Amino acid sequence: MKIAVIGAGLAGLVAANELSEYAKVKVYEDSQIGGLVSSYYVNGYYIEKFYHHIFRFDRDLLDLISKLKLRSKLVWKVVKIGFGLNGEIYSLSTPTEIITYPHLNFIEKLKLALFTLKSRRRNFKKYDNVTALDGIRNELGEGVLKNFFLPLLKSKFGENYRNVSYSWLLARVAIRSNRKLTGEELGYLRHGFYQLIERLAQNVDIIKKRGNIRLRSKWQVNGEDFDAVIYTAPILHLANRFKFNLPNIKYQSSICALIGLKEPLTNDLYWINIVDNLPFGAIIEHTNFMDFNDYGEHLIYLASYTSPDSKLFNLDKNSLIKIFLSGIKKYGIDVTSIKWVKLSKAKYSGPIYETGYLSKVTPYKIYDGFYIAGMTSEPNYPERSMNGSIKAGFEVSRIVKKDFQLSSR
Repeated sequence: MKIAVIGAGLAGLVAANELSEYAKVKVYEDSQIGGLVSSYYVNGYYIEKFYHHIFRFDRDLLDLISKLKLRSKLVWKVVKIGFGLNGEIYSLSTPTEIITYPHLNFIEKLKLALFTLKSRRRNFKKYDNVTALDGIRNELGEGVLKNFFLPLLKSKFGENYRNVSYSWLLARVAIRSNRKLTGEELGYLRHGFYQLIERLAQNVDIIKKRGNIRLRSKWQVNGEDFDAVIYTAPILHLANRFKFNLPNIKYQSSICALIGLKEPLTNDLYWINIVDNLPFGAIIEHTNFMDFNDYGEHLIYLASYTSPDSKLFNLDKNSLIKIFLSGIKKYGIDVTSIKWVKLSKAKYSGPIYETGYLSKVTPYKIYDGFYIAGMTSEPNYPERSMNGSIKAGFEVSRIVKKDFQLSSR
């Protein structure tokens, strides 16, 4: 039994690890192993190219961390969040800070609190054809939309925010409504998630080439016959190659600048959603989450979501860095504190959860011997996450084992 896995992100690596006990598995990756969880090596430490953290409900990720004997590295901290508006940064982590936030009135804050509380009990699926903008406007009013949810939607989806479904927003609020009174509790692997990727990658055969797929008497990848193929890359790459009835899923792109600083930007905020019209939608101050002493310098991410064909995404890296640094100056950063800047782009970083998306979630089995797992699988709704990709990798491997009646070699 021979299996090809296309893509060495988390879904692909997990599936390959699960199936390698039962079959000969090859993983094809023409970019970086780990995908969006790949890391830089800077000044003696590893740091992710795109920000990452763990939630308490990420059971598959936490189980995998234990299985790979990394549990001792797991750190949990309560982090603070804020909003950036008119060049000012407001902390919105505690009830007192939320009550005193000047850009929502008391009634709007009360509506927001009640909305969050009842979100866990709602059937979000029936709102899949309603836009988030219409849903919030009708339920909570223009003020809550403009001054609270609109910045969040723009931060998450860039110029695609208008098409996002209310179903996605309700589901997202439901799973994120377990904050503590002092902030939200998040986890991280101390010294970096590269350790997770390394341990998964060491157990599988990774071919650093694009996996070109053809169907003859068997599935062929780069001319070699395989009994099954597990495809974990963006599904739009499959368009017009096979007569599969695949949904038309639109993808967004990510741009993430990582900045090393001599001094912190804020004293204690981890995540700042940006209301101002800037090229990035969020500031993530990593060293207000993990210990500064693990790095010896302060680290912040500037995160932007856009479209693959947008003008912003297609700028060269030096131009993007200039634009991002110009924007961060608005919040009082001392440019002499900047030590270095690195920038990464991901052309297809995740699906846009637009209206009607729930009908487009891809099943694992597409055709005899051909499977899809990853960003468009059910576990990655409503939160595209490490946990969702890992769960998709586990689930597709179970289906392959069942289909081929595999037992240990």
